[in-house]
Amino acid sequence: MLTDSTSQLVKKSQPLKRRLRRTAKWAIVLIAIIAALFYGGGGWYFSNKLFTLGLSGSARRSLKPNYDIPVLSVTSSSITLGITSSTPYEATTNGTWGLQWPAGYGQITSINNLSSGKVNWAFKLMTGSNPATGQRVAIDSEAFPDNPKVAFGMNYQNVYYKGPLGSYPSWFIPGTSSTWAITVHGNAMTRLDGMKAVPTLHSLGLPILLITYRNDPGAPESKSDLLRYGLTEWQDVQAAVAYALSHGAKHVILLGYSMGGGIVTNFLLRSKLASDVSGAVLDAPMENFSETVDYDASEMNLPLVGIALPQSLTDVAKWISSWRYGVAWSKLNYLAEVKALHTPVLLFQGLKDQTVPPVTSNELAQDKPNLVTYITTPGAGHLESWNLNPQRYDTALKSFIQAHLG
Repeated sequence: MLTDSTSQLVKKSQPLKRRLRRTAKWAIVLIAIIAALFYGGGGWYFSNKLFTLGLSGSARRSLKPNYDIPVLSVTSSSITLGITSSTPYEATTNGTWGLQWPAGYGQITSINNLSSGKVNWAFKLMTGSNPATGQRVAIDSEAFPDNPKVAFGMNYQNVYYKGPLGSYPSWFIPGTSSTWAITVHGNAMTRLDGMKAVPTLHSLGLPILLITYRNDPGAPESKSDLLRYGLTEWQDVQAAVAYALSHGAKHVILLGYSMGGGIVTNFLLRSKLASDVSGAVLDAPMENFSETVDYDASEMNLPLVGIALPQSLTDVAKWISSWRYGVAWSKLNYLAEVKALHTPVLLFQGLKDQTVPPVTSNELAQDKPNLVTYITTPGAGHLESWNLNPQRYDTALKSFIQAHLG
């Protein structure tokens, strides 16, 4: 039996319990609202980021160089660049790089001197006029300008191949071999991705076709104007291979760069013409778009607060992107089907790649050890294996092609 004092305590505690329950309910509601705002608003925001950085054809076509490195002095054979904490690492990394500015293009090939606040490079002008002292320039990992004639003095033809959406402009460099080389660029949407390989291909006598595909500048646009990372673009590559076969090719070697590597892989998995391809060269190929997006998102920070983007928010952004833009994430993992590949592959991967996770190239090499010749380059960023060691890259490329001329 309760005493009077105990009874009074029980009566007093009942309103307190009700208040605590109400407070807990409101706290749960508040947390739910915050979570909805965080994941809903944040997911929408980052799906917009994905659209502009990786999906929109018009956004990719409008890309411009970021001129942010000051020129301190320049001569006919050398150039001195100013360096700060925000200078791209390529500017202080020995290798072969393109250097571009609005009125010209040059190539830097070795560091003469590196000191506090500046770096002096061996330099040669390739187009236009030298940059003025004080002008700002940009590093270009593609390393060669404009077209094969400007870059190498090679004659080439502007040709068009017929594809699913119309006529696709391409550059054609004639050769004597019955094996053709076809280059497939990445999502920077420029044929210049394939230029590094041109001298080696040409020295072996291969006719070379540097193609465009849907949504490229000057090429037919899809109805959505969206990049599909190989789900649709492989059909354009199939049309390019058919063009080569109808113009004298007996066999084809495909070279795919970044997104172009994923396109080439899906072509080899899907196309009726895959058996006509005697070899494929893949450089930092985007074989799993979902994992690539996760990898890139892990390097991003939340606006204002500056903390790392959580994987849960990336997952929501990807889900929203599939709803808004029709991104078929599960179909964009070509590694899941890689056991069906039968084409010999030469695979290059920079181990400092901040765009395509090296782990995906590792997986491709591990899944097909008897088919894939795998060459990694420590210190190389995205599509920079050639830049850091051109001789090594060209030697491996030449050896592979000679072994797979069909």
